[in-house]
Amino acid sequence: MRARIRRAGLTAAAIAAALAACSAPASSPATSDSRSGPRPATPQVCEGVPQGRVTVHDLQSAATGSRERYQTYQSPTFDPAEPAGLIVLLHGAGADETQWLDVGITSAADCLAATGELGPTMIVLVDGSAVEGDRSAATPPMERLVTDEVLPAVRQDHPNLAGREGASIGGISIGGGWALTIAAHRPDLFSAVGGHSAAARVSDDEARALAAEDVRVWLDVGDDDGLADRVTDIESMLHGAGVDPMVLRPPGGHDRRYWSEHTEDYLRFYLRLW
Repeated sequence: MRARIRRAGLTAAAIAAALAACSAPASSPATSDSRSGPRPATPQVCEGVPQGRVTVHDLQSAATGSRERYQTYQSPTFDPAEPAGLIVLLHGAGADETQWLDVGITSAADCLAATGELGPTMIVLVDGSAVEGDRSAATPPMERLVTDEVLPAVRQDHPNLAGREGASIGGISIGGGWALTIAAHRPDLFSAVGGHSAAARVSDDEARALAAEDVRVWLDVGDDDGLADRVTDIESMLHGAGVDPMVLRPPGGHDRRYWSEHTEDYLRFYLRLW
């Protein structure tokens, strides 16, 4: 039976055009509409296509002092004997790694695998809820959890994963802020970073580090998101350091509906790595 695929988000042509010419800052971004409240996710649906494999893991973390969970997704074409791309994704405040499952990142990956756009890939979803608000140390616990514990554990289990040039990191809201921080502090590990409605401040040093190592940057925020001004500030800081980020401001707010409408868009950005 022929697979029936429903798409959401931006078209591949729109993504390609935007990659060629980054968008200009929005003139007066609106704030979130509190009358309607957060909207639930509406994940992409692809019927009759092969599905990837999701596995739950945990480890004892020195960074947090407790056992922490992460999940891995292996695309339908993942083969331990063949090279594979790596994407690490972080969740928003008050959530955990299942937020990415709820917004449909795995079904979006299945859709792209069915069309041949996504090859062998592993997506790692990290639960950083225990330390998401802790920036007290020079190397915060969240950064240590991701770079010193989860990533080495994943690479030990899957030595076929690509190195820095085939690895990227991204996140939603506060997770997008952490992704930008981690990519700036550890550009030896990631060559691309995505901030999706990022709740972040980027320092001069971090912006310069991203520029020095030629880390590709994606920023997106809904035009009705209260963080739109902050994302514009991040964009300006990056431009000042010599980084030319990919910036999109589609319709939407700061909720799971918005992120679920753009999961394929995010993956297409990351997939330019391999």
